[in-house]
Amino acid sequence: MTTVKPSGHWQGVVPPQYVFARRRFKCVVLEPPDLKPGSWVGAGKVVLDDDTGEFLLTARPRKAEGGVRGFAANVYRSDDGEKFELVASLTKEQISEESGLSIHSIEGTQLLKDPLSAKWHFYVSVDAGSEFIWGGLYWQTLLLTATDIKGPWQAHGLVLKTDQAYDAYQSRDATIDIMDGKWFCLYKAMDGVRARRPALATSSDGIAWKKHGVFTIEGHSQRAFLSGTLFAGTNGPLFMGIEKMYSAEGIRQRKDIFADKHKITHGAGPMPSFVAYHVDYRNMNLELIFRAPWEPLSPYEHKEHPLLGYASIVHDASRNRVLIYVQAIDGKLTRRFGINETVERLILYESPLQ
Repeated sequence: MTTVKPSGHWQGVVPPQYVFARRRFKCVVLEPPDLKPGSWVGAGKVVLDDDTGEFLLTARPRKAEGGVRGFAANVYRSDDGEKFELVASLTKEQISEESGLSIHSIEGTQLLKDPLSAKWHFYVSVDAGSEFIWGGLYWQTLLLTATDIKGPWQAHGLVLKTDQAYDAYQSRDATIDIMDGKWFCLYKAMDGVRARRPALATSSDGIAWKKHGVFTIEGHSQRAFLSGTLFAGTNGPLFMGIEKMYSAEGIRQRKDIFADKHKITHGAGPMPSFVAYHVDYRNMNLELIFRAPWEPLSPYEHKEHPLLGYASIVHDASRNRVLIYVQAIDGKLTRRFGINETVERLILYESPLQ
């Protein structure tokens, strides 16, 4: 995100305070597979392809009916960042065959172009646990690459595994961006007692990743899920996106409808916030720049629990605006909360920079 000066004087990334203050609901980007409980779409990334000027969006559709769960990793294209068309779809059966994994479900996805090979890197969170569990317990991140966005796609194995104590259950739902040639990955790490914390991995090629551990937030160990975009700020990497902060007491007080004995919750979590952090990766601390409660401004968001937490942010320089894509929990169709209860679509907020 480049510097712009529409009304004041600043340097570096457009201030997140300014982005948040000017946000307004724009449109629905993707509808879920159907409008039945447990049907979702989102959990992806939006990027601008410098070669074509097109917006590329990834998403996973999901259905509860028939035990389908997350059944594909899709790629869409758009000329304006608002109206998207499907250009590639990898079913979980296709990905299972290509990777050699038995995949029960797909969740968060990321798409980037490798600056060396010009290949597309498609990171897909997969539940490849030993048994079928609603929501899944053991999630890892698989890499697929292709020369053309339409494929064919080649699997490169699991690049973020559940191989550390702090990510023994989950190593997934990454936010990945490249700054100064270095690949940064902020991902959801869940330990053996199901405490989720933001963790960091870095890479020089997007294939071999080095894990650095979990972040503190403002110097304290915090249970949180972050999803958004990393920008190159004047003080180093800057994360901007959505945060859900969890507490053990808050989890105990939830009244989700559980789908099985594993009691995996979904939807009725803490209120989301729009946040920005300076990513101090040398000291493994997230230094708060800005945080504000997310106030739903569209008719497609539940008033008490508007967002699941997945987000992607793009600076559209040609139109002088910032685009904020969020996975919204529908307030009219969602009657109860649980892994198979909510209806969720991908919606767009726009922040004009003039």
